[in-house]
Amino acid sequence: MNASCSFCGNKNIRNVKVQYIYRHDGQLLIVNGVPCEQCEYCGEQYFKAEVLKKIESDFNQVYTHRKKADREIRVPVEQYA
Repeated sequence: MNASCSFCGNKNIRNVKVQYIYRHDGQLLIVNGVPCEQCEYCGEQYFKAEVLKKIESDFNQVYTHRKKADREIRVPVEQYA
């Protein structure tokens, strides 16, 4: 996808699988094992459009109750004071 990192210019980009957190209207979906290209120097990540579209589709299906998530977790939320 990328010959070099558009953020830092490094040419060492590798294919990895990462955790992606999708957030919309205060709701979250954590997706594990998402394929991306990642800069070995700064960590900038690049995702293909079809990968992001699938994550968005999964989010919509989970929150309209047509799809059950693999698991659910409770996340504490705190206001910075």
